[in-house]
Amino acid sequence: MPQEIEGGHPVGVMGDGTMESHLDFYRRWGRLAKPYFKWQLQQFSDYIGGRIADVGCGLGNFVEYFGDKELYLGFEPDEELAREFSSLHRGENVKLAAHGDICTDKAVEELKAGGIDTILCVNVLEHIKDDSRALSHMVNGVSRNGHLCIIVPAFACIYGSLDRLDGHYRRYSKKDLARLVQNLNVEVRKCHYMNFLGGLAWFIKGRVIQEKDHGDENYRITNLLLPGISLAERYVKPPFGLSVVMVLRKK
Repeated sequence: MPQEIEGGHPVGVMGDGTMESHLDFYRRWGRLAKPYFKWQLQQFSDYIGGRIADVGCGLGNFVEYFGDKELYLGFEPDEELAREFSSLHRGENVKLAAHGDICTDKAVEELKAGGIDTILCVNVLEHIKDDSRALSHMVNGVSRNGHLCIIVPAFACIYGSLDRLDGHYRRYSKKDLARLVQNLNVEVRKCHYMNFLGGLAWFIKGRVIQEKDHGDENYRITNLLLPGISLAERYVKPPFGLSVVMVLRKK
């Protein structure tokens, strides 16, 4: 199991085996994975309102897509990443929450005060030990009829070395997510798996080969294959994938 971290972030390992700080890892990841971020956000195109909170925003990989929105409010518990976020993004509609840990009651208050109608939570819940509390706080904080747009890693059976590297407590099935939200004041608007080929690659790299780094070639291969994968999955949702996509509407 990974070390206990609330909204934690991994320390990166370069392809040559040398360590890089988690800040440098996030800089590299943000630079190389832009096409994938765009595809992730496309999963929620019908549900994004005007006042957005990005839980576990890191360095702000989604900020550039929300320049026309009333508010983008980033929640980031890691102080170093939060400082970097503040230095990178200075738009009038972009703010960083004072209480970045979604598991605190203060974070719920900030969501309510901001009139947030959309919450993004992309590859974050798996880093939080008490994921049920985190999700409950998001539901409590978002406005009525607002949406929670969630992506988490899929399938416990492919948990391996790359998950441990990234500090994941768990991976989820659609049933796992359904159980997690069943007692919350929400309705499920969308739930499906995403990135079939990515799921296979993660299994091979994390369970079979047991790789212990995220080399640049992983991102380059993904970017090369992404147009074909995204086109195919636009029409046919796969029964297996790297991630689960879920959209909830608060009643």
